[in-house]
Amino acid sequence: MQISKSVPVLLLATSAMYMSQAIAAPADEEGYYGVARVISAERKARNMDSSARPGIGSFVSGDDSQKDMTGSIGVGYRFGNGWRVEGELTLPQSDTFTSGSTAFPASLNQHHIDSRRVMLNAYRDLRITEKLAIYGSAGLGLARLESKGWQGNESRRYGASTQTNLAWSVGAGVAYDVTDRLALDLGYRYVDMGDTESGWNNFANARGLQDEKMKANLISSEFSLGMRWAF
Repeated sequence: MQISKSVPVLLLATSAMYMSQAIAAPADEEGYYGVARVISAERKARNMDSSARPGIGSFVSGDDSQKDMTGSIGVGYRFGNGWRVEGELTLPQSDTFTSGSTAFPASLNQHHIDSRRVMLNAYRDLRITEKLAIYGSAGLGLARLESKGWQGNESRRYGASTQTNLAWSVGAGVAYDVTDRLALDLGYRYVDMGDTESGWNNFANARGLQDEKMKANLISSEFSLGMRWAF
């Protein structure tokens, strides 16, 4: 009788141990996964004072940052040893940054930058518990930046110009395994998308010359909430 009563208990204990291992193990197993992220980004145009402008007056900074929500999708692969890699495509973004000159305080440059990027990211996961891990990341990729805009009013336009740059990123975060297939992560990363510049001015300036263009270095500070699903 005692043996017959012990058998169900042993079976339940063995089953629970097996299930806990099955839930925890896939986080470290080799295999592919898909990922989608919601991103809160602040993009900033640095070095706008390097823009070519008339040799009269001094540079005046304006609005050099933009904040909004965006996102990305990707496919990754876990190597089973704490390392994983992801290919990531971000949603296109459009930003407007302003600057001016002390000689023309009411005639601001409106620098429109359209950006998109594709990245290859590497991650190193350090497991804290069976379900919780912290990670560091680094990425390299390509950023396509298109610059255009106007000065003072929309009839005074700059030419449009497109650059494809090497982009890089570094970041860190925390991940939680909800199930054996689903993981959530919360992270931060810094992204540098390189330099961009518009074409020359297509309007007559104070000196009657085509000698003005807008320049900037575009970076992004990003907080993200991601969902990973193992195939």
